[in-house]
Amino acid sequence: MLKRTTLFCIVSVLVLTLAGCGAPPAPVEEEEPAAPPPPPPPPTYELTELEITVEEPDFTSRNISVLGIKVGDVTRNVEENLGAVVNTRTGEQDYITAYQNGGLVIHTFKLTGKARKIEITSFFADQIEDPKLKSLLENGDLDEMRELFGEEQGTEEIEDAGETDYIYADRGIRFIQYDVQGQKINAIRFEEYRDDSGNT
Repeated sequence: MLKRTTLFCIVSVLVLTLAGCGAPPAPVEEEEPAAPPPPPPPPTYELTELEITVEEPDFTSRNISVLGIKVGDVTRNVEENLGAVVNTRTGEQDYITAYQNGGLVIHTFKLTGKARKIEITSFFADQIEDPKLKSLLENGDLDEMRELFGEEQGTEEIEDAGETDYIYADRGIRFIQYDVQGQKINAIRFEEYRDDSGNT
């Protein structure tokens, strides 16, 4: 009897010892902090309603709209705001469509239908609310341009189009002067661009 009790005690001690030597409990994993939400899109300023140079003097092509369309919009979704089509032609990558008697020209990317460039010309000047932008479109004064946008970052001449572009790449803006059969036409083009953080 004593042998059985001793044997039972030894087996019990071994079982308890082995149970105590089991794997430690798994550590509780800390939850990774959630990624911060993306920043909200910049407010949009409608050029036919606001004095943009007062509301947002450092405006870029990202935060303006013309008749409800801005760069990156799918043109088909806002066509009813733009009026009758005056002319459409096909470029290398875009459909180029003129509205408002040639005062508004939209370059729509063929593959996606998104507006890559929006151009307002001197024919649209009367519909622009901001007197400084209106004057620039009407007069084409380069001193006025520099007062509004600063010193241009470059120029480009496209001879076969009779076009001279004054480029503000960090804002996605070009001021353009056309010479079409002796007629001077001024335009401001808003186009896609990448900012310092790589966003388009």
